[in-house]
Amino acid sequence: MSHEAPATDIVANTFLNAAEVAEFLDVSRSTVYNLIASGRLAAHCNGGGKIRPRGIRVPASAVTEYLAGSVIVPSEVAA
Repeated sequence: MSHEAPATDIVANTFLNAAEVAEFLDVSRSTVYNLIASGRLAAHCNGGGKIRPRGIRVPASAVTEYLAGSVIVPSEVAA
């Protein structure tokens, strides 16, 4: 009898640090911090609610949501 979590649960419970998010999105860590500070990327801050480089953990699902929300529709692109 196995109690393994479904793959979707594992992804939902996976947290990334700012460097991992930056590498995945191909941006700098400061861009990741700016996305978090602006509210465009959800994150958990360990350390009294302050955004600290070592205390930030971003749910993998938040990265997926950010990417889904940043899709450019061809009709929105200036010709």
